[in-house]
Amino acid sequence: MEHAVIPYTTEKRADTGVTNVTMGIWLFLASEVMLFGALFSAYALLRVSATDWPSGRQLLGSAFVTVNTVVLILLTTRMWRASRGPAANVRGRLSGASVLALIFLVLKGAEWAGEFSQGLAPSNNMFLALYFTLTGFHALHVAGGLAANLWILKGSTHVNEAMTAGRAKAAALYWTFVDIVWFVILGLFYA
Repeated sequence: MEHAVIPYTTEKRADTGVTNVTMGIWLFLASEVMLFGALFSAYALLRVSATDWPSGRQLLGSAFVTVNTVVLILLTTRMWRASRGPAANVRGRLSGASVLALIFLVLKGAEWAGEFSQGLAPSNNMFLALYFTLTGFHALHVAGGLAANLWILKGSTHVNEAMTAGRAKAAALYWTFVDIVWFVILGLFYA
């Protein structure tokens, strides 16, 4: 049995009005919205049923979260610029965005280490269980985005500029989603 292959084209398809990579990333992001929608719904259900709910502002530090927010915004900005530039700029901006993703992960790890050293753990209460779950899933998405950036960067030497730009644009859409999720997490846990 022969498998159908969806060609990677840089032209918009007549039936969808977008390229295959754009359609693919939007479908992927729709599944991610469902995943995080379920997690945020669990938060809402548990939050409204809780008789006592700690203040995230008092319980969690704010130094790491402020820096990480700036890091994510800079990262996504670099990704959007990468999707619109010549190949040499794309590689430089992808490299810079990848370094920023790594910085985010290191800072999140340091933040968690500090919280654990203070005795804050998921087993303490529902607030912390949700906090570590949601920020953990978010960190996994940052790690996934870093892997995608590195894949695009490696592939940029083997494919044409239009394909690299299409991949960078898809990644920029992904990073925008990661930012949106981060801002929701900020509102739920750090406000």
